[in-house]
Amino acid sequence: MARATKPSEILSPSQEGEVIEPEAEESELDDMHILDMATQAVIQQQRIRLADNKSDWVRPQGLLGTQEPDVFEPEAKEEPLETDETSKDLYRSFVTRASRIPRLSEEEEAALGHKVMKYHDDEAAKKLVFHNMRLGIKMAHQYRRSWANLMDLVQEASTGMAIAAKKWDPSKGIRYGTYAAYWIRAQLTRFLMLNGRLIHTGNTRAGRKLYFALPGIRRKLLAEGKSDSVENIAKEVGESPEEVARVVQRLDAREASLAAKVGDSDGGQELGDMLAGDEPDPEAHAAQQELTSIIGSMVKGFAASIENERDKAIWVQHLVSPDPVSLVALGKEYGVSKQRMGQLANRLKKQFRCYIIDQLGPHTQLSWLFEK
Repeated sequence: MARATKPSEILSPSQEGEVIEPEAEESELDDMHILDMATQAVIQQQRIRLADNKSDWVRPQGLLGTQEPDVFEPEAKEEPLETDETSKDLYRSFVTRASRIPRLSEEEEAALGHKVMKYHDDEAAKKLVFHNMRLGIKMAHQYRRSWANLMDLVQEASTGMAIAAKKWDPSKGIRYGTYAAYWIRAQLTRFLMLNGRLIHTGNTRAGRKLYFALPGIRRKLLAEGKSDSVENIAKEVGESPEEVARVVQRLDAREASLAAKVGDSDGGQELGDMLAGDEPDPEAHAAQQELTSIIGSMVKGFAASIENERDKAIWVQHLVSPDPVSLVALGKEYGVSKQRMGQLANRLKKQFRCYIIDQLGPHTQLSWLFEK
């Protein structure tokens, strides 16, 4: 069996002092090259994203590196989601290929990290991700019960490792894998929050805390003899009750298809047809338009019936004007106190009420008129 004589670029001994396993065959190196290309694509995507300072996970400097994301462990569900055989086969093949990638020593890892920090070396960042691919796969596998396609999770884990490669500070004495684990969890949590439910919880700190932990927090509170109220949950996670209430409401909401039949399965309406739209009800809108027209005509008619100049000024300039003149200003104009002008305004309101009753009939309901 022929031995490989030309390793892939990222595993070149002349560049990193690494040695390909002596039993590696040409087909195995081709597999590694495929992984190399996939990793390079992820790094390139993150290079553009981080160059614009648009990273979704930014916090002040922490112990594990220059920045740390919020990370929360998934709570295992009873049954894993089903996935198609093609996805499973692709995942198994990917795991097999990744298992052949040699690990980096602590010195090699630190050297690559310094290149990324000082020179923004994309090749060095790519190597960090590539040689830690097994870590990304392992952590993605922990979330398999929350998402059917394992390769989607592996891709998100790779994205988290790429972000970590750009932010890792090797001078703090923390291995890249330890630091990257936080970013991998953060990226996977964000992915599941945005795509795992039809009703999004929102990419907030409270949402990230409660997405996986809410059932456990409720069990803990009940075991302690406390109620699982929003206030108690908020105390447990250290967030405001208002924000927790919004997240809990979305997490507890039942998801239903808009095409689901309501009532008779054959002749019933679909749920989507019964939801209220943004447009106003046509009949209510027409009635409102008619009422507005009638009241508008009566306002003009009543104004025309006022003979006293002062009363007409109060009606036109103060009571029905969109930009009313104050009673104080009108009182000064006519030499009357504010209190007296208020009395005159109230009298005009009563006269207008009588005017409407006279026009529409004695059974007209006017309790809504002049409420303020």
